[in-house]
Amino acid sequence: MDWLQSFLQSIVDFTATLDPRMALLLLVICTIGEAGLTIPLLLEFLWLNVGINLGNGQLSFWHMLGLWCSAQVGRQIGAIVLYRVGRFGMPALTAFYHKIHLDRLFDRLMSKAGAVKNINLTSPFSIAFARLVGMRIPMTLVLAAKKKPWMLAAGVTIASVIFDGLFIFIGSVFGMTIEDIKHFNPLYTVGITLSILAVIYLVNFIVRFIIKRRQAHQPANDEG
Repeated sequence: MDWLQSFLQSIVDFTATLDPRMALLLLVICTIGEAGLTIPLLLEFLWLNVGINLGNGQLSFWHMLGLWCSAQVGRQIGAIVLYRVGRFGMPALTAFYHKIHLDRLFDRLMSKAGAVKNINLTSPFSIAFARLVGMRIPMTLVLAAKKKPWMLAAGVTIASVIFDGLFIFIGSVFGMTIEDIKHFNPLYTVGITLSILAVIYLVNFIVRFIIKRRQAHQPANDEG
């Protein structure tokens, strides 16, 4: 088990400083994430650990800000690349996803495109909300058609502040609450992070389930 403890300790330490490798990892994850290419829960896991290290004093605020800026640069790069591809129209984008053998992923991501018509394209906060509820790619393509790159950049920034900030804040609360966390076995620290993620996504699943149930029963109630 020594190898496992050593491996987990390296993960914990990786998020405890402004490590160039960590900054580069966040930049790459966020860049490709704009195209829908993500490893589930990886980014959330990293931000929670950043928050824990911030809360227990191992990571300074400025180093945390540096890591966040790296992620933000990645998101802006990914968004503008997708925006530029979108300027050539849907055939070009469809061909791009077909070329990288991700046709099914593209179809799934575009399944929410119809809801974009309800978004206020003159407000970066509305654009940020759309990104947070799973309409990242459709929103980018609509803004590409409307030629609004600065509105896209603003929406990306606001959504990042909300999303990243939420996980960093939750992690920092635990980091401050459990004062001796930096002395714990790294397995315990990683266990806490995974437990927090499980609770967050369980709550998210329950809320989505309740909303869908209400929406499914709404037409029946209206007819009655």
